[in-house]
Amino acid sequence: MLAQIIEETKSAVTALITGTDDILTALRSAVKNQLTGLVKDVGGMATTGVETITGVVTGSVEAAAASGTDIGKAAVSVVEEAVASASGLGVSTADATAAAVTGAVRAAKKVSVEATDAVSKALSEVASVPREVLDAALKGE
Repeated sequence: MLAQIIEETKSAVTALITGTDDILTALRSAVKNQLTGLVKDVGGMATTGVETITGVVTGSVEAAAASGTDIGKAAVSVVEEAVASASGLGVSTADATAAAVTGAVRAAKKVSVEATDAVSKALSEVASVPREVLDAALKGE
């Protein structure tokens, strides 16, 4: 199910950000729309709000990286929107932050070591991302 969420999100986000001038704003909108839509769609399935957040963030960051967007800035934008949208999913801010950071780091690791470093650096500068959450995501915990 998680792989399906990632691929669906990646396709939707790619379509939304292709040709737009303000990619980061488009990313935020795409994340909010995907989370809202997927929560309705997966209501009866064996997936949680936390898994949905992780999948949407992973797919969004992958799509942003594939489009040539600065992956660090994209990760910050996507993580912030995912956490902001978490209340509509019934997920606590702490759980949403951990899920979103995990998704961003997973996506970066698929791209390259440099991308992982860029995402780590960018997220470490976001006040709402606790260092231990970022460290756990980087270690794969």
